[in-house]
Amino acid sequence: MPPTVKQRSRLLRTIVGLVILLSLLTVLSVVFEWIQLASAQPDHKWDWRAFRFALLLIANLFFTTLVATGLAFYFWSHISHSLPELQGWHRQSPESEFRSKHATNAYTFDDYLAQEDRVFEELDEYISGPWEKQSSGAYNRYNKDSICNPDSILDHNWNRSRVLEASNPVGGVLLIHGLSDSPYSLRKMGEKLHTEGYTVIWLRVPGHGTSPHALAEVCWDDWTAAVKVAVQGLRNKLPEGLPLILAGYSNGGALSVHYALTALEEPRLPKVNAIVLFSPMIGISPLAKITQLSHAVSLISRNEKTKWSQIFAEIDPFKYSSWPMNANSQAWAATQSVEKKLAAMEKAERLKEMPPVLAMQSAVDSTVIVPRLVTALFDRLTSGSSELFLFDINRVDNLSNLVNFSFERSILPALQRSDRPYRLSILRNSDQNPEQLLLKTRINGEWLEQPLNQCWPEGIISLSHIAIPIPPDDPVYGDESNPQSLSLGCISMRAEPSALMIPSTMFVRSRQNPFYDLMENRVVDWLTANRSRNADG
Repeated sequence: MPPTVKQRSRLLRTIVGLVILLSLLTVLSVVFEWIQLASAQPDHKWDWRAFRFALLLIANLFFTTLVATGLAFYFWSHISHSLPELQGWHRQSPESEFRSKHATNAYTFDDYLAQEDRVFEELDEYISGPWEKQSSGAYNRYNKDSICNPDSILDHNWNRSRVLEASNPVGGVLLIHGLSDSPYSLRKMGEKLHTEGYTVIWLRVPGHGTSPHALAEVCWDDWTAAVKVAVQGLRNKLPEGLPLILAGYSNGGALSVHYALTALEEPRLPKVNAIVLFSPMIGISPLAKITQLSHAVSLISRNEKTKWSQIFAEIDPFKYSSWPMNANSQAWAATQSVEKKLAAMEKAERLKEMPPVLAMQSAVDSTVIVPRLVTALFDRLTSGSSELFLFDINRVDNLSNLVNFSFERSILPALQRSDRPYRLSILRNSDQNPEQLLLKTRINGEWLEQPLNQCWPEGIISLSHIAIPIPPDDPVYGDESNPQSLSLGCISMRAEPSALMIPSTMFVRSRQNPFYDLMENRVVDWLTANRSRNADG
């Protein structure tokens, strides 16, 4: 009979205790040897004592590492036991999911869409089969009768890839969503670009849109392979010479930059003419790297919950609420690859070949490291057509003692270099009248100010990582303007966080961008200007 959870926990505590005891004995031995070595006479055998002292230091380092690792494993395993029980969608996912090995030379984007059909057929079988008894309740995306059912919210399930072709296209845009997300996050932007004459593809990145378990199994190589397939598919739908644009949100931003750099290295890949980024995941916390140990912890503890950092009710129809450790480790690998490619291109003096970049970013972002967007990407760009657009925080005077301004210590120094060729735009309060918003733009080292007929909505202190690409009237994440819809953007509850199966950040974090129309128009105008420059060139 296999050991129980309590027996495994007791055994682990015993092992850790023995290792700590041995480590303490080793420390005492090191101290004793040091005293003996320091008091030794010149005629004593110094070489032997020094050698023994060095061995004890190595042993001490070894046992200290074991203690630290053992304690980390113990507390990691212990904390995971407090998580809610895993459901079917945490343990199972469609086996037909795309993998990088599928992307052979003969594999096309039509093949990708056909494979995606099989993925969602398998998902439906899970929902109507083994998950049916676990998905009861009005708020569960895997309950077909739920208000959260993604099939019933709009006329298209936006967890899936979508293609909208223009009859007389002016270019093509591939939209790539973020981590744990779905094509829905860029739905409105893609629809606007289609009305502007672009052929648009929304790519469902592998591991997304189905069940959280799929994100626990995916590899970032699968993401980059899928992007290559989709870009080639988009290129095939466009007449020769029309611009090809990548638009990426969060992790999709990292994948967009990664593809553009890879296309410079590999001539067979279609080249990109412009990149639009929304809250791009260019830099993330190094702590994400530690999550790579989750598989080892799970193997030792025999506890599958150690592979998860949070387990919540799946009420969001287009975004996973539960978060597997694998998502962090794969995001870390992707961002590190982007940074290495940028550094290599800079060293080879080839970044002048990089297409122009427009990035939309909140100055405060708890998901990504905003200064890294400046130092790792924009400070390296050579094109004067590139632009960084920042949404500052609400600086109304009567809120000043309620706002944490510590973010300025890291982001302001990164923006001090006025010799960079890219344009910097900041949406912020006017110094003379804090109620008034204005757009400050730095062009060639000089600042211009444009007053705006807009102000911060009441109660909004800042935007967020997830708010940037979402309009206020969004049927899922919008504000009170959609009282008849599932509006997760204005959900309101009062309870202790531990009493709820949804994250407390859902009540605090902004879910939509009140300046979305301004941003959308900026994107369209920038792409139009870039298209004109390409035509003139």
